[in-house]
Order: sequence, then C-alpha cells, then structure tokens
Amino acid sequence: MRNLIAIAILVLVASCKQEPQIPKDYAVVHGTIKNVKDSINFRLYNPETSKSFVIEVDESGNFRDTLKLESPAMFNAVYNNIFVLYLQNDMDLKIDFDSDKIKETLTFQGNGEEENNFLKFKSKHVSGLFGDDYKAYLGLNEDDFNKTTDKFLDDFHSELDKKAAVLDSVFVAKEKADMAEFKKSMIAQHQEQLEINAKLGKGKPSPDFKDYINYNGGTSSLADFRGSYVYIDVWATWCIPCIYEIPFLKKVEKEYADKNIKFMSISADQPKDEQKWRDMIKDKDLHGIQLLADNAIESQFLMDYYIYGIPRFILLDPQGNIVSYDAPRPSEDRLKELFNSLNI
Repeated sequence: MRNLIAIAILVLVASCKQEPQIPKDYAVVHGTIKNVKDSINFRLYNPETSKSFVIEVDESGNFRDTLKLESPAMFNAVYNNIFVLYLQNDMDLKIDFDSDKIKETLTFQGNGEEENNFLKFKSKHVSGLFGDDYKAYLGLNEDDFNKTTDKFLDDFHSELDKKAAVLDSVFVAKEKADMAEFKKSMIAQHQEQLEINAKLGKGKPSPDFKDYINYNGGTSSLADFRGSYVYIDVWATWCIPCIYEIPFLKKVEKEYADKNIKFMSISADQPKDEQKWRDMIKDKDLHGIQLLADNAIESQFLMDYYIYGIPRFILLDPQGNIVSYDAPRPSEDRLKELFNSLNI
C-alpha cells in the first residue's frame, strides 16, 4: 500500500510539472498613443538593414502587431517624433506615450521593458553630455574633453553593469560595442571640431566661391555681395528638411527686406539637374539670390564649410567674415535673436 501511495504521488507530481516553454519566433508590440494623429501609423525603421514595419493605429490610438525578426535589432520608432526601440523575438512589449510629448511620457511594460528603459537612460545620458550645443562639448580643449568623455563612459558602464542581471546578454554586448564605437566617433569629431573652430571661428574670413550660376542670369561670386550681411541657405530640391524651411525663410526675408542683409540660397543639386532647380524656384516662388553650386555637395565651398548634410545656414558680416558657420534655421526663434543682437 505504501508503495502504491508513493507511486501515485510521483505520478501526480510528474503530471503537474510544466513543460519548458519554447521561445516564440516573433515579438508582440502593442500599446496606446494619446493625442493620436489622423492618418499616421506607427513606423519602426531599422537603420542597419533599411527595413521597416508599419503598425496601424486605430482612431483611439491603440495598436498591436506581431513581428518576425531575423535577429535582435534597434529600431527608430517614428510617430510624430522619434525614439529608439530594442526588439527581439519572444518579447511581448506594451508601449504607451503621448505623441505631443513622447520624451516625457514614454513607458514600457512586459518582456523587453528593462532593455528599453535602459535606452531611455542612455538617451538622457547622451543629451546631458551634449547639452544645449553639442559643438561646445566637441570644441573643449584636450584635457576637458577627455575628462568629460571619461566620466560619461564610466557612468554609462556603471549603470549597464548594475542592470546586467535583468538585461538580455545580447543587448548588453551590443550596448558595450556601440559605446566603444561612440567613443571613437566622439574622438574623431572632437579633432574635426577643433579644425572647424580654427578655420571657421567667428571673425575668420569666409571660404570663397566664384562664378556660380545665378538664376537671374550670368554668374555670381561671393565677393559680389560685400557691404552687407549675407545669410546663406545651402539646400537642394531633393532635400525635404530644406523645403520645410522655405516658408519660414520667406517670412524672414520679408521682415528684413529693408535691412542691411542679403538672403542667398545655394543649391547643392547636380549641375545636370539645373532645370529641376529652376523649376522649383519658379514653382515655390523663391526670392533672394538663387545660385547653383558648381559640383553639388562636393563643391569646394561646401567642403570648406564641412557640410555633410543640409540644410545648413551661414551668416557673414559686411566684410565677408564669418558670424556663424552654423547659424540658426529660419524656423528657429534664435535666428531673429541673432539678427537683433547685430542690429541688423
């Protein structure tokens, strides 16, 4: 009898033992967005593979989707703004935020919350390093730059080590590798910023250009516009952020029409696309001095200003010297503040 009871207990225990769960070969992403925007879906973009997932958002702001991932990955999550999202198969992650203030309201719950909460810490930590003007950090002298960077890295790794027990090991390894690359990038950018400050600092003579095609006929050189301030917009017809600035630029041009300042737009379009450039000037009713650079983004003038992305705005004084090699955009209130500080 005792043996029968023992056997019965063993059978019962065995029957109650849970089978090990097989990891899912997909991730579930769901949540709610406050202040939902009409006709906008939640988009996840992988910058390494250029692949995207588009998740439908209903009129109440709810969304849910199942994503099959080839490997763990970082995504740019886009909905009225951008934040970084880490996903891997077997995650079930709830994401909630207010689209008008994502940074302040973004929350994560479920499998994957620890990794994504760490990314929130990382984003805030990097913002603290850069401050209001990242060029000020990159332009520090050697000793101050090294001290600031080392403290940033020490604090980052301390937080990562503290959280390692609850973070996925693949995520931890990726974060360590990414931060090593970040350090290399900052060192390289620091050296370049010192070069930029030496060549393009306030009061330095501006790099020059000659004989750019003028929309109104003939060619023009930078020296032709000495005697007044010159606000330069480096743009292109294919550049969406450049086109976004056009209405703001028109407004500033109108407000300062009778002041001692000229507004110059230099297109980085290819010379072969001259007609496309001319058509947009006409279609958009662009004003000011409209010039076409001689070799697109590789024009020497653009390279001398270390322009890797556009739009870029430059302000020169009446003597042709640099006021700001990276001036505020027309859409920024800081531009008028700068103009007013110069009594333009």
